[in-house]
Amino acid sequence: MSDPLNLADATVIKAGNGFCVAHRDGGLPMDEDHPLGVYVDDCRHLRGHELWLDGHRPRLLIASDAAGTAAVFELTNPDLELADGHQLVEQSMRLRVERRMDADAMVERISLHSYAREAVEIELELRVDADFRPMLEVRGAVSPAAREVRREVSDHALRFAALGLDGVERSTTVSAAGAAAEEDGRLRALMRLAPGEEATLDVRFAFGQGVDRAPEPVDQDHRRAAREAAAGAEWLIERTRVEVDDELVDRIMRRALLDLRLLLSELDRKRYFSAGIPWFAALFGRDSIISAMQVLAFDPAIAEETLRLLADRLGSRVDDEHDEEPGKVLHELRLGEVAAQDLTPLARYYGTVDATPLFLCLLCEHANWSGSLNLFRDLRPQVEAALRWIDEYGDLDGDRLLEYRTRSSAGLVNQGWKDSWDGIVDEQGELLHAPIALVEVQGYAVAAKRRLARLFELDGDTARADELRTQAAQLTVALERFWLDDRGFYSMALDADKRPSAALASNQGHLLWALAIPQERARAVEAALMGNGANSGWGVRTLGAREPAFNPVGYHLGTVWPHDNAIIASGMRRYGFDESFLRIFEDLIDASASFADYRLPELFAGFARTDYEDPVPYPVACSPQAWAAGALPGMLIAGLGLVPNALEGRLCVVRPSLPRHVSRLVLHGLKVADARLDLTFERVTSNSDSVALTEVEIDGDIDVVLHIESGRDQEHAPSLDQVRGSAVAAPTAATEKI
Repeated sequence: MSDPLNLADATVIKAGNGFCVAHRDGGLPMDEDHPLGVYVDDCRHLRGHELWLDGHRPRLLIASDAAGTAAVFELTNPDLELADGHQLVEQSMRLRVERRMDADAMVERISLHSYAREAVEIELELRVDADFRPMLEVRGAVSPAAREVRREVSDHALRFAALGLDGVERSTTVSAAGAAAEEDGRLRALMRLAPGEEATLDVRFAFGQGVDRAPEPVDQDHRRAAREAAAGAEWLIERTRVEVDDELVDRIMRRALLDLRLLLSELDRKRYFSAGIPWFAALFGRDSIISAMQVLAFDPAIAEETLRLLADRLGSRVDDEHDEEPGKVLHELRLGEVAAQDLTPLARYYGTVDATPLFLCLLCEHANWSGSLNLFRDLRPQVEAALRWIDEYGDLDGDRLLEYRTRSSAGLVNQGWKDSWDGIVDEQGELLHAPIALVEVQGYAVAAKRRLARLFELDGDTARADELRTQAAQLTVALERFWLDDRGFYSMALDADKRPSAALASNQGHLLWALAIPQERARAVEAALMGNGANSGWGVRTLGAREPAFNPVGYHLGTVWPHDNAIIASGMRRYGFDESFLRIFEDLIDASASFADYRLPELFAGFARTDYEDPVPYPVACSPQAWAAGALPGMLIAGLGLVPNALEGRLCVVRPSLPRHVSRLVLHGLKVADARLDLTFERVTSNSDSVALTEVEIDGDIDVVLHIESGRDQEHAPSLDQVRGSAVAAPTAATEKI
């Protein structure tokens, strides 16, 4: 591959299981090795796309992919000497490309408008190519395979086709009425324009697998695009809607939710959030779970479908090459020939230590919002299998901690969310060796068992509930092995010898979200993560700036990840550290405002806010990316203090807060159990930090309970004595029923 792709300079559009990632001018270089292209079901159906005007490349003026499923490119001509000898001065032509993506097609309308003072005859040329390489092959995860790509030419169309290693023929047909197709992969159209005249060329790219379907007329594609634009607005209206008095926050929240809609994919007629474009446009256990959890208040149905989809693919056997074990939740699932031929374990891979407890946490959170035990009952066998995996397979040495170690020849060395090969280091900057126990994973397991205990109890199985509470308490005690007395915070991980890394890292912040540690320990974690070494001013870094391994552009070694910050900040909110929560929330809002189209990327560089006016992009960050898109909507709900308990018929509102940008916010159509609510929050005075719930409208049977005392969330963390003892005490707080 020639040069690394900088995704900050790319455009991305997606629909269904297909997406296009291209250079900023819309092009896909014909003569370079690159990962750009149009991908459908993990296969690259178009690798080359170049527009030429009379043998020269046009110049980019501006581009936008804000629509998600569509992009617009404004281009113009350089100085040209035309075939008839006339000179065409630069910027005499407006070349506009409107590109739209469908699940199995892409449509472009190319418009050429002349500002020249004389009639112009100019050749518009489109050069295209296809190679049908799987995404994992393009990324170097599997060895290249020889494929014979056939070309077929008709008057106005080019068809590329290749037989995959799985015996399936995949094809790309490029057609444009009014253009002549040539064997070398070119479509040419001679455009004759009077002064001020405009001409258009409609191009359709149809992507087939097996038998090609008949192409739809281009005008039908345009009507579909109009319907798609209207559907986006309708999709927002049908879900919980946020109305704020600040235009910036409104745009940021709208972009985040529309990006999540864009990332929706479907498998077995069940929807899930693809992890991110372009590298991870697939089902990822951890990513899809966390994204669904972030937007439970906006679309709880996605959580149920994601849970059922993953439950259907729960590990069923011991398979070392795929790191699969009974009851283990999938890490990654790819489609296409790589998966069909099992060319790499990564096409159906289970190498993740955290997806299984997170799967159980999502199930519990869904019950809190839905007010129903039906999903829990339907998935009871998978729940028990997942719990067995935690106890029998996740704990490699019987010390009650979950550890990981790959057994696969091509497996991931690190199997938490920081899964880069160098992401887990010690205080000297040296890599930890497996088996490794990550601190956040223990917190997830504590949370999963505590929350599941409640569901078992409500379902009448008190013995199983008591057993799970005892196990959670024992794991909470075991968490003390991660505490570093000399540094005053938790280690990110224990190595193979159970030696803790003493490096300052963000992992420990997830213990706050899990409510897995006592209050005094939580306060120490807050202090460590909000200090100058860990906090960049744009958010908490993955690794502290004073650590030997720190690198502001190292993937997990000092960058800022929005989802990581959202989990940490939500945990701070649960422990009553409201000022720190708001600081992280507001910093991420500011960061979002600095990125194109207000879109938070997967991660960005960990340079200090004082170094540059804007956050520094990470060159190959996925954007849009699901758990980055879900970060701010999830934090908004946490900041409003919404704690659902639909199983007992109530919604608690605990110490509501608003970011400094907002004085009034209304949630419309919030769904809790079978009820729908409109909630209005207002700042008490313009310069006050106090926020009041000023209006409640309820359609259905639900109680809204306002917690009027400060303190931790309804599900309290244990005190230090309780950590050394057993179960968590019931909360006590002054409340006011509305």
